[in-house]
This record gives sequence, C-alpha cells and structure tokens, in this order.
Amino acid sequence: MAKISLSLFLLLLLVANILLLLLFLSEAGLYCVANTNGNPPYEKFQGFIDYACGILDCSPIRIGGSCYFPNILVKHTTWVLNLFYKSRGVCNTEIGLITNVDPCK
Repeated sequence: MAKISLSLFLLLLLVANILLLLLFLSEAGLYCVANTNGNPPYEKFQGFIDYACGILDCSPIRIGGSCYFPNILVKHTTWVLNLFYKSRGVCNTEIGLITNVDPCK
C-alpha cells in the first residue's frame, strides 16, 4: 500500500510541476518567433502553419481576421509559433526561437 501511495504522490507531484511550468511559460514574457537568421526555411514556415492551424484556432490570421494584415509569411508564422508555444508549451526550434522580445511591439 505504501508503494502505491508513494507512486501516486510522485505522479501528482509531476503533474503539478508540469501545470506550473505551463503557467510560467504562458505568463513569463517569453515568445516563440520565426527564426529569420541566415537562410530561413520558408517552405517549412508554411508547413508549420498548415499543421498547427489544423489543431488550433488560427482564424485571426485568416482573410478578414484581426491579424491577417500584414499578409507576410514570417509574421503569420511567428503568430502561429507563439500560439502553439503558449498553448502547448513547445517552441518548434527547427523554424523558431524563444525570445523575451514581444513580436507585437
């Protein structure tokens, strides 16, 4: 019984830490933005937008959306990368990077 209680305690502790980490990431002033250093992989930018917008609400960057203009691939990629980062806690470092500079400013 003690082993089960200890295992359950450790599992709950792990879940609590993950939730705290996600809360920290969403409010820590960190952003995931498109990496435009060097030779940016523009085809991968569009691929990530297509993938992420299949599972997240990307209506703000669609035609008529509040973030559609300017209609620039890098801007839309940054918006989607950051949405994915804030909602899932993961920045796709193949095409993005984490920064403390707000991409909207």
